Amino acid sequence: MATMYPCPSCGGQLVFSPSKQKLKCKSCGNLTDADSYNGSDRVSISSITTNVYSCPTCGGEIQLIDNDGMEFCPFCGNQATMEEHFSTEGAPKYILPFAIGKKAARNSYQKYAGKISYAPEGLDNEENINKMVGLYVPYNVYEYSVNDTIEYKGTHSYSRGSYDYTDYANINANVDIQNLKVPFDASQSLDDTVSEQIEPFPSAQIRDFNPNYLAGFYVENSTVDSDLYVEDSVDKAADYLYKKVVDDAKGYEPDGRSAKLIKERLKSDLVGCGVGGAYFPIYFMTTKYNDRVAYSIVNGASGAAYMDMPIEKSKMFKGGLMASGITFVILFLFSLIANTIINIKSMCGFGALISAVIAYTGAYLANASYRKDNHLDDKGFYQNRDSVQKKKVKVKKKNGQIFIMLPIFLMGGLLFGIFSFGSKIISIIATLGYPVSVVLIIMALFKIHKGKKKVLLLGMLGWIASIVIRFMNMVNDIYYYGALAIAFIVILLSITEMVNTYNVFATRPSPQFLKKGGGLDSVKEQ
Repeated sequence: MATMYPCPSCGGQLVFSPSKQKLKCKSCGNLTDADSYNGSDRVSISSITTNVYSCPTCGGEIQLIDNDGMEFCPFCGNQATMEEHFSTEGAPKYILPFAIGKKAARNSYQKYAGKISYAPEGLDNEENINKMVGLYVPYNVYEYSVNDTIEYKGTHSYSRGSYDYTDYANINANVDIQNLKVPFDASQSLDDTVSEQIEPFPSAQIRDFNPNYLAGFYVENSTVDSDLYVEDSVDKAADYLYKKVVDDAKGYEPDGRSAKLIKERLKSDLVGCGVGGAYFPIYFMTTKYNDRVAYSIVNGASGAAYMDMPIEKSKMFKGGLMASGITFVILFLFSLIANTIINIKSMCGFGALISAVIAYTGAYLANASYRKDNHLDDKGFYQNRDSVQKKKVKVKKKNGQIFIMLPIFLMGGLLFGIFSFGSKIISIIATLGYPVSVVLIIMALFKIHKGKKKVLLLGMLGWIASIVIRFMNMVNDIYYYGALAIAFIVILLSITEMVNTYNVFATRPSPQFLKKGGGLDSVKEQ
């Protein structure tokens, strides 16, 4: 089949080069200006006539814009023969071209992956990274204008030497913007909580749609209704304008009540100028993880990266055993030097506290996993406002990695307290451990909702065991040690299952789209 973008020099295939910001011939290397080039009649500023490929496994649809074909589905990662059909679609109003090449995207990916502890092996394998594809995803760009003067009493606090200063000023800020663009992803496959991680996109680089920038890239063929994020776009625009007001005022901040009033005023001042579809660039990769998938995404304009990242349990337990061994040696040596004896019953308080932390963490992760698997934080999955309202979708930011590290933070705090305050801190922490653990258990019971309860129940079992042992009256400490050993075995099983739950939270079920496609007609100029 003849190329839609023939080279004017040799007739070879032109592809858009992000580094050159021009069309580059794959055969002779000739560079052609993307804005002035006229290619095939199959692509124009009003429509795109091309092939659409559907995955037989997950139903995802993608357009290959004069590319070399696709051997796997970018959404579910399965090696499958993509089913092809012919399509003529409308074109969006805007496009944000790729600004970084695949090599730079791979570097961003590897740099991001290198910062993550206990990452699975094979992330840097060539076979894995080669699955990264350049993909244009549909966005809706909400446009606003505003013209008003904001007045408030501002304060600016700073330090100089050993003194703190606060300056006061009456601020009069003129807000006059005629073309404010507020983008929201219109992709069914790109989770709202993921798209937030790689934002912002450089709005100043958005330009009128030109199909030449698509050459050599893929285009996601799934969109949501343009009215889905209207209210969200107003909030986002007001937040942006508020920040601009404060920045223009050299950092003079209003007080909390005034800030709220300013944002409300900015919202009421906004004048909607319509909404237009757009294509935004990302590098997208799917990695299979057991029966689930993990997404890696790099912003094709800024290089910002995000990865779903499960934990390699073998790495975590090796690190945990090493940390435990070091901790044991430190505590043992300290007890010899300071002639300190740790009451065996005090250990029950630590066991109860750690078990309660595990129970709460498991409840949090199980609830978050349930919400993710059922798309309760992803408005775009439901595609229209009516469906969202029926599901009561409310986007919430989540960070499970913080909770998975809580036991380590607790151990660090314990060591700091021992070295700072001596053996008394042990009995104090042990005593406080009981009421704190009760609060955590109650919070976990409220947090779990419809999530799987296995970690919660194991954590509660360890907690109950620690409490029971504390109030038992045994004739010999050896019995306490034996009972505590059993309790800590339960805790170890709880930690193992907590990691399994985290890995579910950190990955996704293989996608099953409610609606195949949606097409470019949904993001055409409005």
